[in-house]
Order: sequence, then structure tokens, then C-alpha cells
Amino acid sequence: MRLKDQVALITGASRGLGLSIARALTGDGAAVACVARAGAELDAAVASLRAGGAQAIAAPADVTREAEVESAVRLAVEQWGRLDIVVLNAGTWQGAPVHQTSEAQWDLLLDLNLKGAFLALKHALPWLIAQKRGTIVGIGSLGGLVGQPGSAAYAASKWGLRGPLESVALEVKPHRVRVSLVHPHQMNSAGRAIERDSAERDRTVEPAEVAAMVAFVCTAPEHVAIGNV
Repeated sequence: MRLKDQVALITGASRGLGLSIARALTGDGAAVACVARAGAELDAAVASLRAGGAQAIAAPADVTREAEVESAVRLAVEQWGRLDIVVLNAGTWQGAPVHQTSEAQWDLLLDLNLKGAFLALKHALPWLIAQKRGTIVGIGSLGGLVGQPGSAAYAASKWGLRGPLESVALEVKPHRVRVSLVHPHQMNSAGRAIERDSAERDRTVEPAEVAAMVAFVCTAPEHVAIGNV
């Protein structure tokens, strides 16, 4: 129970990696506010966490809409009176050569993967700064470190996440708030079909494995800041 009495807000937490992260953090004793678009999927995710004995609430929001993000953060603070951990997980992947990428695809990836992280940071950070402690974890990607064919728009969103978070890390360090980025390799997720031969399995990580790394970052001693994993 290394996170007992701490409160985490996780974006994109209705399924996949976000829900795995919620399970990992509640397993360490945290209470979690699950942020995702309102609907049956979000309700089912929260119900599954509560069925396991976790403290969890639904904080419905479209992370590309500022008023909804602000409301989700406020809901978490009103529920538990504090906010300690923010996981910037909401995102999506779409691939195509750049000359075949539509403007709508480009806008979707930049809005959801990058603008959504900015809005969550903007409205969560004042609470962490005020209490002089906290942890921010951004979910990056191998595609945010190394160029890959057919991923120009996705790479723009994930490469674009690293610079702002490294800048934010310097801004909030005097307030004892730490910032980390976790960069998964190819992940076996509901949004991506994986060929399950042995070679492919060797290159694929499971959401629970990535979630365990997020928990590791969040439970490190408070004076330890892990920049990139």
C-alpha cells in the first residue's frame, strides 16, 4: 500500500492501458479518478475497480475540451480533498504515409495525444503546486523517440509531448513536483492487431507491464525523479 491516502487522476482510463494503470495504482492503495468520455465503458471500468475493493470514481470528460477537463479535475479534488498523481494517458494511434494523411487525422492525433495532455496539466498542476508535492507521468511511445514509417502524425504528437513535459519538470521542481515520461514499445492493446508468432511476442509488451512501470515511477522515494523510462 505504498500509495495509501494518495489520489490519482488518469486520463483515458476506461479501457486498455489506462484501466491497467488504474488497477496498478489502486493495488498500491491509491484512490483513482478515471477520466474518459462518459458512457457505459467508463461506468463499467469504475465498477470493476470498485468490485476489487478500490476507491474509484468516474470523471467524465473529453480531454480535448477544456471546460470538461477542468470539471474532471475539480471532481477528483472535491471527492478526496487532494490530488497527488496525474497520468497523461489518453491518446490514439492512426498510421499512414504523410502524403496519405488527412487533415482530420492530423488534427485528431494532435488534439487527443498532445492538447489533451496540455489541458490536464494546466488544470491539475495548481493543486500539486499548492500542496508542494506530486507526480506527473506522461505516456509517451517508442514512436516519440525514433522515427517510423507511416507514423508522421503520431510521431508529431508523441515527440511533441516530451519537450513540454521536460520544460514543465523544470518549472515545478521547486515545488517538489516531479515529472516522468514512460515510453512503451509496441503494445498489445485492443486498438491494434498483433500477429502472435513467437518473434512478434518478443517485441510486444502487455498493458499490465507498462502499468507496473508507471506504478514504479509513482512509488519511488519523493526525492527521486525518473525522467524517461
